[in-house]
Amino acid sequence: MGLREWAVKPVELKALTRSGLFLFSARCALRAEPWLPAIAAAIWADALRFLVGAAFGDHVDAAEIMRRQTALSDCGARACNGLARADEPRGRCISYATSTLAMAVRSTGLDARPALVKETILVAKLAASIGATWAHAGRVKVGGGKDAVDLVCTRTWSEIRRDIPLVAAHTPAVEASKDRVRALRELAPLWARGEPAWAAPPL
Repeated sequence: MGLREWAVKPVELKALTRSGLFLFSARCALRAEPWLPAIAAAIWADALRFLVGAAFGDHVDAAEIMRRQTALSDCGARACNGLARADEPRGRCISYATSTLAMAVRSTGLDARPALVKETILVAKLAASIGATWAHAGRVKVGGGKDAVDLVCTRTWSEIRRDIPLVAAHTPAVEASKDRVRALRELAPLWARGEPAWAAPPL
């Protein structure tokens, strides 16, 4: 099975409003967050607040979108390049992590819903690519003759889909919260039954 078959489809996102699509993308980014390079922490926090704020009508300026998107992408590229020889799969995972939020931030500048839905699905694909890349590199150990890539992708996309009704039901509650980013984090665990070992890089 390939990424196209695993990925969420536009029809699955029908229950999400524009606000919900941004929050769904933010939840995808939260799953990628453990792979961030240290140099990206402050930039990431700012971009995440920007994304969640945009979900509820905060002013979105094209220059501010570009600044955040570029800063995230540059952090990921530098970290990826620095690991090109020492640990290339880890570098790619870091790049996918920063790109997940960078693309989500970029989506805040879109007006037409079809384009926004398409971009939202790409955000989810980037987040899901982290575990798939790690598994492809032989860094996920599974027993019983199971395929690591199948196991990781099935689990990841199941968790991503679990967020769709969750976000649809709780978007008003997140909007009413004093700390919306925290409220989004606390809607539900990002990983049911506990975070798998491959959801974060080894220490």
